[in-house]
Amino acid sequence: MDRFKRIDYHWARETFRKATDTGRRLTIGEMKTSQWLQKNQINLDSVKEISRDYPDLRIFIIGDGETEGFYIYSEKKETCFKFEATLSETQ
Repeated sequence: MDRFKRIDYHWARETFRKATDTGRRLTIGEMKTSQWLQKNQINLDSVKEISRDYPDLRIFIIGDGETEGFYIYSEKKETCFKFEATLSETQ
């Protein structure tokens, strides 16, 4: 969980709505999404660990723009996290 930063849930939900409306949302199962996940070194095992505490956990991926990122959120607990790459991974 150390690679996920808690962010404001309500801000995130509005950001997700805008990303969906503008076509920047990526969907699991699409080739473009798989390439994005590989490029950004997202390991879904990390999500599996977190899901024990958040049984309704959902994934949201924004493929470009200033809000680009891999997000996970729980509607029941109104909680959202964004994946944060470490400095060594981005160099």
